[in-house]
Amino acid sequence: MEFLTIAILHFFAVSSPGPDFIIVTRQSIRSGRTAAIFTSLGIASGILVHSFAAMTGLTYIISSNPLVFLYLKIIASIYLGYLGFISIFNSSSITHYTSNQSTSDQNFLYSYRIGFITNVLNPKAILFFITVFSIVVDSSTSVLSLGIYGAYMSIATFIWFTFISYIFTNTTLINKYRNSLPIFEKILGCILLLIASQILLYELPKLNV
Repeated sequence: MEFLTIAILHFFAVSSPGPDFIIVTRQSIRSGRTAAIFTSLGIASGILVHSFAAMTGLTYIISSNPLVFLYLKIIASIYLGYLGFISIFNSSSITHYTSNQSTSDQNFLYSYRIGFITNVLNPKAILFFITVFSIVVDSSTSVLSLGIYGAYMSIATFIWFTFISYIFTNTTLINKYRNSLPIFEKILGCILLLIASQILLYELPKLNV
């Protein structure tokens, strides 16, 4: 029952629109399928970091220190704003929108890093693991079980966002809406800027407290 509860909570958390979803969609449109899959792998790796932090109590320490959590959210918003700015003002050429670009045409390490940093700094992910490890999991849960939970959520996250990568790099979809893809990328950039601005406007006044 504990595993089932975690699996259900994780499904709703990972499938709900957020920074991770927007980043994978953006990478699919901007850089193609393989780059988006590497970004998905980076997000999945970030899940492992969150799991380890939750298991060792680091997540609780961060969340219980308002100033540390505040700075973390500000840094995350600045990073999301940076990615949004790039999407709006440095859109890829139409010829780059394809689902089967060769490896030599992509910086996959950069794609992985985008996914990893976005997930690790994602306040939504931190709050999710606080919920899971403080409410669902109890003191009788073994370290092995906690490790299995973390591995499951990482693998499930990778599968989900790889699925998203395939959807947004579908050849038929790309050929049909090729001329609209740069506009869609700019829209995604605006959403990232909106999320970043919302966090900053809410959190920055707290620095004066």
